[in-house]
Amino acid sequence: MVNNIPMQGDIIKINLDPKQGHEQKGYRPYMCLSHHLVSDYANIAIFAPISNTLRQYPLYIPLKETKSTGAILLDQLVTIDYNARQWNYVETVTDDFLKELLEKVIVIFQSNK
Repeated sequence: MVNNIPMQGDIIKINLDPKQGHEQKGYRPYMCLSHHLVSDYANIAIFAPISNTLRQYPLYIPLKETKSTGAILLDQLVTIDYNARQWNYVETVTDDFLKELLEKVIVIFQSNK
């Protein structure tokens, strides 16, 4: 976190209620995945929720080397205006783990043609 702005690799806790359907609800941890340029110009960031629900799915990546527990749900990315909500910084993942996540999340945007 720099100047009260979540940075890429930061885990924060934030309440995004109300949500609908299968969206992650409540005051919960999210990991910032977007580059700081998104926040610098738009005052938003792209996050993935973290869940302790045990499921085997290729885009649910267990946290490594953190005090936080659970898996990062890379298929449920959300854009958040973090200035419009209360949030708390929790911790930052290692650079190696962040790189691994960014390499995996790109599959969501690849063409299937």
